[in-house]
Amino acid sequence: MAPSTCTAQTLFGLLLGTFLVASPPARAQSASPPADSIVTADSSTARAPEPYTTSRSVAYHVLAAPAYVLHGATRPLGWAAQYVERNFPDLFEPRRPPRGILPLVELGGPTGFLGGLALYDNRLFGSDHTARIEGLYGGPDTFEGEVSYSAPTPIGAGSRFDLVANVFSNPESEFYLDGNSNDRTTDDALFSRDQVDVTAGLQSRLPGSPLRGAFDLLYEHVEASGEDQKLRKASPPGLGTVDLLTSRLTLGLDATGEPPRVSRGTEVLLQLDYTHDLTGKRFRYGRYVAEVRQYLPVGFFPDSRRLALRGRLEQTEPLFDGSAVPFYQLPSLGGQNTLRGFQSRRFQNDGALMLNAEYRYPIWSNLDALVFVDTGQVFNEISEISGERFQWSYGGGLHLLNRKGLSARFEIAGSTEGLRTILTVDPSFRRVAR
Repeated sequence: MAPSTCTAQTLFGLLLGTFLVASPPARAQSASPPADSIVTADSSTARAPEPYTTSRSVAYHVLAAPAYVLHGATRPLGWAAQYVERNFPDLFEPRRPPRGILPLVELGGPTGFLGGLALYDNRLFGSDHTARIEGLYGGPDTFEGEVSYSAPTPIGAGSRFDLVANVFSNPESEFYLDGNSNDRTTDDALFSRDQVDVTAGLQSRLPGSPLRGAFDLLYEHVEASGEDQKLRKASPPGLGTVDLLTSRLTLGLDATGEPPRVSRGTEVLLQLDYTHDLTGKRFRYGRYVAEVRQYLPVGFFPDSRRLALRGRLEQTEPLFDGSAVPFYQLPSLGGQNTLRGFQSRRFQNDGALMLNAEYRYPIWSNLDALVFVDTGQVFNEISEISGERFQWSYGGGLHLLNRKGLSARFEIAGSTEGLRTILTVDPSFRRVAR
């Protein structure tokens, strides 16, 4: 049963308060000796420097106790960061070489643990074109692969053309049959899913303007089959082989600072999709997404201590005589980018509301610590949204930063269903396309 709103908010308040006030205790600086105490060549006597004194009271040290505890607990992280920076300096370098190979690790996503490599070239054939090939492997029937190509300024300054092809296989995906109120022990069903998709898109922004726009065409070939009697009996729409073509229009506003540490400003994202079944008439549906992200410095602290807030509303519905939406295409909550304390796609329905809050705190030049709370719910109709239906998640972690904002993130998230570990290069908040 989901924790009460009061309990989750109280826990988050305690975590956030501790990080807001906590900072490493100030080290005592050796007082400079008075000028008349300095030993000179012709001095007959030399007086010792006055001992360092402090006016800090017992009450001060009592109030600073959380900072002392946090400082002591995080010292091993500081030592580890010093070791890594000394022995692997390229890891903390914000600029990567124009071409190379990167290791990839994925934990906490929809396919469990995956590992692989990415080959990239940001100066393809000596030009400003870029290409990337990556592969992730988690077992004989569990893998992901992607090939992408990007060409700058196809229609003028500020524009970009992207072509991306993906292949995906997961033999044990879970689907829960009762939306926001499902029970994990009785309503889960397994299905397998193999997918190949290709996306061609054109992005553009007005020079000197925060406005962004993009248009994409997405083709998906999906093969989904039920793995147990429960799912076959429920027969959700989408089982079998489906070919889908999606037209997507995205409009955005990005009035924030530059990475890696965005400390203030607003981002707005509006997305409109129309998906058409190429093999029949059943799947004709629209998807509407509205998302707002707000970045705020925290009080009188430096801007590097900041809050990141996000609200996202998503809805799907059949259009133009369509009768359904494939069950694996429904809006969902759970996983590494939404309710992080729940497994991927834990809650699914025709619509979803998501709220996130993160407090980000620098502990190294390229390393942030954070605490977060996530809450959300899925629904058939927007009118069903209510306070008692929210699911809650909370936790903390570390973000490794680079010139573009994020190099990797490690997080531990909790919920009523236990703890989850997330290790990925995927941002928790996806930025508006630049």
